[in-house]
Amino acid sequence: LQPVRIKEMRNRFQAFMVTGRSANNSRGPQPLRYAVIAAVTVVTALAGSWITRGGMGWYRRLHVPSWTPSGRAIGVVWTVLYLMAAASAALSLDAVSADRHDMLAALFGVNAFLNVAWNYLFFERRQIGSAAMEAALLALSIVVLMVDIFPFSPLAAWLLAPYLIWVCFATALTASIFRLNVNAGR
Repeated sequence: LQPVRIKEMRNRFQAFMVTGRSANNSRGPQPLRYAVIAAVTVVTALAGSWITRGGMGWYRRLHVPSWTPSGRAIGVVWTVLYLMAAASAALSLDAVSADRHDMLAALFGVNAFLNVAWNYLFFERRQIGSAAMEAALLALSIVVLMVDIFPFSPLAAWLLAPYLIWVCFATALTASIFRLNVNAGR
């Protein structure tokens, strides 16, 4: 390595250690960004939980497939998935350049909206068929996120894979619940 290149590398390393960002762009750890990601994640989880809680009496009267997970299992899975999605958001926003932040934040925002919308359609509106179709849109939004994120942070993209698998499972489960209850007037 040439002395000039070594000096440039040292300066960039020092800038990163001081600011948490590389010297030539706004990538890198951003505490405010992490706080916003955490807040959006918590609000999404709480909104979905609140809507779900309001419809549990109705849900208990539905016919559900034998392979329906318990409420406790669903809660544990969603907790882990929310944590992984938040980590994915943080890693991906750290990895992309500043000019891509708004688009990526919008994609995560649409995903959070679709996440809560499923709870609203299923538990509040009791539109099981619509909720099944909406769950498919949620899965599509995860695929879009993964494809968009992968070039910048493969780890951030793969952190969403369990979320995608779970939502595909939830889509199939919702469709099954719809089929079991469509003629029962539930």
